[in-house]
Amino acid sequence: MKKFSTKHYFQLIAFLIILSTVPVIITGGLSYWQSSKAIVDYSNDEKKQNIYQIQTNVEQVLRYIDLSTTYFIRSAQTREFINQDMNASSFSEFHKLRKDLIHLQTIETGIEDIVLVSFENRWLINNNGLVNLDRDTYEQINTNYLSLSEKSVWLMEEADHIHLPNATKKSCSHYINLVKKLPILSSKPEGLISVIIPICELNEIMAQSNDSESFIILDENNQTIAHSNTEYMGDDGYIPNALFNEIDREELEGQFEYQINGTDFKISYQTSNYNNWTYISLVKLSDLHMRSSSIGWLTLTIVSILLIISLCIAFIGSKVLYRPVKKLKDVIYSTGEKHDISSETTNEFDLIETHIEKLLDQNHLLERRVQSQVTQLKQLFMIRLLQGKVTKSELPHKLKSFHYSQTWTWITVFSLKIDEIDQERFNSNDQDLILFAINNLIEDLIPTSERFTPVVINDTQSTIIITECDNEADYTHTINQKVKLIQSKVKELFHLSVSIGISTRFSDLEATNSGFRESKEALKYRLKMGESSIIFYENLNRRYSSVAPYPSAIKNKIFDAIKLSDKDQALTELTKFFDYLDRHDIHHQQLEIILSRFLYELYELKELLGASVEGFQSTDMITYYQNFRSIEAIHDWVINQIILPLIDNVDARDDSKNKKISDRMIRIIHSNYDKDISLDLIAAELHYNPNYLSSIFQKETGYSFSDYLLRYRLNKAKEWLTTTNMSVKEIAEKLKYNNSQNFIRSFRKMEGITPGKYRSQYKTKEA
Repeated sequence: MKKFSTKHYFQLIAFLIILSTVPVIITGGLSYWQSSKAIVDYSNDEKKQNIYQIQTNVEQVLRYIDLSTTYFIRSAQTREFINQDMNASSFSEFHKLRKDLIHLQTIETGIEDIVLVSFENRWLINNNGLVNLDRDTYEQINTNYLSLSEKSVWLMEEADHIHLPNATKKSCSHYINLVKKLPILSSKPEGLISVIIPICELNEIMAQSNDSESFIILDENNQTIAHSNTEYMGDDGYIPNALFNEIDREELEGQFEYQINGTDFKISYQTSNYNNWTYISLVKLSDLHMRSSSIGWLTLTIVSILLIISLCIAFIGSKVLYRPVKKLKDVIYSTGEKHDISSETTNEFDLIETHIEKLLDQNHLLERRVQSQVTQLKQLFMIRLLQGKVTKSELPHKLKSFHYSQTWTWITVFSLKIDEIDQERFNSNDQDLILFAINNLIEDLIPTSERFTPVVINDTQSTIIITECDNEADYTHTINQKVKLIQSKVKELFHLSVSIGISTRFSDLEATNSGFRESKEALKYRLKMGESSIIFYENLNRRYSSVAPYPSAIKNKIFDAIKLSDKDQALTELTKFFDYLDRHDIHHQQLEIILSRFLYELYELKELLGASVEGFQSTDMITYYQNFRSIEAIHDWVINQIILPLIDNVDARDDSKNKKISDRMIRIIHSNYDKDISLDLIAAELHYNPNYLSSIFQKETGYSFSDYLLRYRLNKAKEWLTTTNMSVKEIAEKLKYNNSQNFIRSFRKMEGITPGKYRSQYKTKEA
């Protein structure tokens, strides 16, 4: 007992400790992580705001200078001064211009000097006054500033390298120079204006930043324009060029970490759209982490307190939870089963489980497991019963164990098939799912006392119906009522039509397999009856006393129309073919034979003509009509998928072929017009059907064979009448007329005069 209690008790304590402490530790860690992350994110956002503020302050000054300068040079007075020659007589104009330049500098923009240059008149004005440009100074300005591609540009230059005479006081080592070519809208510069600002001014603007952050401004060539708080970077304030290479100039802003002189920094940068300058902020990571350290200590303290409380609760709770287990164990031991307990039991729960297993009845457990699978077992039994695989000795036991009704008057088998899948709502692959849904619907519609378990076998849903009708009229009414209810509900819920085959009634359950075959046989007749058919097997004419012959004549007309590419005739004859099938009382087996034979002969015709029809490429497609649910659907399929594509293909292939045949017929006529020639003789020589040749000749020439032969012979007669002295009788004999009177009548019918008058009229003219 000691062994058990010690082991499980400490397992329970360990579980409660883990259950109570792990969430506390995870929550504390996540809280610290989230708070630290929030502080870092806040700091990052703060640095971005600082950069934005520095950029705004600097660019506000630069933009103001740019706009003021642009306004000054665009004024009419300035444009007029540029084109004037500054001499003693122009002192007043010079004074006004100088006054405007000084006014620009008086604004608090940090401008040290403004230089205005006229290239046409070779003079320069700045704070030192008016200077005439010599050749060297002019070339120097032209080389360094007029060669710039932009009309207006910001340059950073050293104080000693500004190529404008007396332009600076050299108050700073570097200057920012705004250079604008004049006039701005002209492609040929006539002068320029240069606004010179010392870098020191930008440093003063950036000096507003705090001591725990340093800012750098770079131009587009990574040259340092300004740098605030160099002491923050260390004694030397050195910034490696490799840092500038880390900046992605394609991105307008970004952040990354970088090490400078062994110290990790958080680098934030932002690129200006105004002049492509990059503003950089450098902050030590240690300064950022200092903010989160206080939160870390506070979190650690709170987590420690919660852990102590959790441990206390775990120890106390384990005793409380273990108390019922200890009582159960004591009860088991008190029953005297101590020696029956297996040595493999390692804790109290194994002991309790072993005791419970001995109390349970194994047969009862097995029965419960079978009951949990009763639905599947019922369906399996029904499938075996319909397939005739259940022995007579099995039936009483199965009916009893599955709680089926064992009293009935008649038994009937329903078999249901879906007529057509609604392609807009269902996929053809969904048929199995739809059948199972219908199967469940039938379970709900028909009470269990009136049926056995419905099942799905392949593409058919089958149900064994129980009736207790005493006469045939009640039986028929009951069956019809159930069938119509099923069809209406399927139509209402799934928007599908179904056909149902109904077997003959029987009383012995062993005859179920026969009834199943009858119901499936009845379903085969829906091909003629159409969709939503209700077919009683006993109403079918199965004696087949009248057998309709195969409609060969109609078939031949269809094939002739296809050969002649006559779509209208082919469709007309095909309609007659299916009307024939629908009109005669043909049982489904003979119907399948006629359709299979027709499609096979149609396939042979396709191969004979050498045509290609995409949906009719193999003999496997001959039985494809069995997938359709009505004669009308088969009729549409044959038209759209076989006949019309076949005619189009034959028509395309036979255009050149027909021309060659008609040309050969014409050559034969021209060579044998004075002989006994007929269409049958030409057909025999060319190995074609006379009717086929006649239609081709009519289509290609526009004349029938006899009309063309008659016209050609009469044209020959006109030629002989005007060029020879042959008598009318000789001409008639040579052209194979029975007598001269027939020739004269034919000639008069075509020309309107007799051969004699034609000769006298036209031979005289020729003479």
